[in-house]
Amino acid sequence: MALGSGGSMTQMKHRESQVPTYLLWVAQKPSKGNKGKAAYVSAVKKAAAQEIPAPIRTSDIGVEVVYSTQLSKGIRLDIDNVLKPTLDALKGVAYVDDSQTRWVSATLIDRNQPGLLSGRVELVGRLLDRTKPDVVLVVIYSDERLRELGGKKLVAQKRMNSYLKGEKADKK
Repeated sequence: MALGSGGSMTQMKHRESQVPTYLLWVAQKPSKGNKGKAAYVSAVKKAAAQEIPAPIRTSDIGVEVVYSTQLSKGIRLDIDNVLKPTLDALKGVAYVDDSQTRWVSATLIDRNQPGLLSGRVELVGRLLDRTKPDVVLVVIYSDERLRELGGKKLVAQKRMNSYLKGEKADKK
């Protein structure tokens, strides 16, 4: 936290851009139980390994976890119980150790509750996909890795091209 003007507290996330370095989609139900938890951790590791060629070694990492579910409140996990296994699963694949993270945020989207959701259409559409009861989006930020990948404009363009290719494939 840093002091803002007038002595108020404001949160600072220490990143140069709003462009995510990596987006990971996991269509697996997070679970506390040993069998279910192992399947979830495996799914997160697999998604990360498909997108991330080598662990980030710098300590400028931010992670957002968005858990979208159709499960009712009594059945689904609380968001804090999704966060820990997600961060642990990323260890050794997305980063060397979770101590490299500067900030973490978590959001729960309950698709049974009416509400407004805003954001990029390609992200919101997948988060609200009724054909998958549970979807976890993991967004990883690292300014240093973003530079290694050619910068925020190049990364954003590659991501958009990939999204557009997927849209065309879905229409066939």
